[in-house]
Amino acid sequence: MTDPWKFSLHGGHSGDFCLHGSDTLKEVVEAAIKFGYSTFGVTPHAPRSSGQFLYPEEVDAGYQPLDLMRDFEACVAAARELATEYAEDIEILVGAEIEMVPADAYVDEVAVLRKQFDLDYVVGSIHWVDDVPIDVTQPLFDAAVNGRGGLERFLIRYYELVAEMSSTIKPEVVGHLDLPKLMSRTHVLNAGLALPSVLVDSINSALLAIKTAGSIVEVNTRSIAKGLPEPYPSNWLVSRAHEMGIPVGFSDDSHAASQVGENFEAGVNQLQSLGITAVKKLTRSAGELTRQTVSLPTPNSV
Repeated sequence: MTDPWKFSLHGGHSGDFCLHGSDTLKEVVEAAIKFGYSTFGVTPHAPRSSGQFLYPEEVDAGYQPLDLMRDFEACVAAARELATEYAEDIEILVGAEIEMVPADAYVDEVAVLRKQFDLDYVVGSIHWVDDVPIDVTQPLFDAAVNGRGGLERFLIRYYELVAEMSSTIKPEVVGHLDLPKLMSRTHVLNAGLALPSVLVDSINSALLAIKTAGSIVEVNTRSIAKGLPEPYPSNWLVSRAHEMGIPVGFSDDSHAASQVGENFEAGVNQLQSLGITAVKKLTRSAGELTRQTVSLPTPNSV
């Protein structure tokens, strides 16, 4: 019997449908079963409709937007087949990790994706700022920062985009809320100390938009494998969200079978250390997607 608090709302980026993933989706799902997840969300990257927003790896592979749609459609179909095949072992939810590009089309495009593929939910993530991807390479991140005239202005813009995305898309889950810390590791954003008031205002506005949208903030443990000391978001940001009544839930953001459940215990420990005793998961009940409050285990019992 699986524990209800063992779940992941964002991940399953497998190598057969994602150029920077590894292993097959079937292997990833089987790893989720072995790990003991009660619910596993498969959330492939939503296709981007403009060739302007191809990642370097996609350009190198000769991809066009139609290739992205092909992979997305195939992933959704495969995930649904696996959900049926392994229904007695695990609950598989099928969603999408959406982008805010192109800026003038993403709202309508996400609405079409939801309807066309009957998605269970979407994860709203910000990977692009001013049309530059911010978590691929240090030079690209630096270009995005310099384009804004410095890190502080860049971070303000990042959280403005989080707020806009939350208000327009109303994603069920908000992904890696402080992603910029991956490339700005020495910045006070990591500790939340002495932040400029204008940046604090931007962060608070983003959190308010998330709360108004009714979204769950994910505790994403993928950051630890990338060399960061704690999950996304950092402790201080999780605490601020919790104080505002914003629910949190777990994600491993897995891109390979070996990454399923990776550092999950660190995510549990993070919440326990902050005095958070329950998380919010998505699940299906009577054919409808619902939000379920799940109690965490007592400390040192994971």
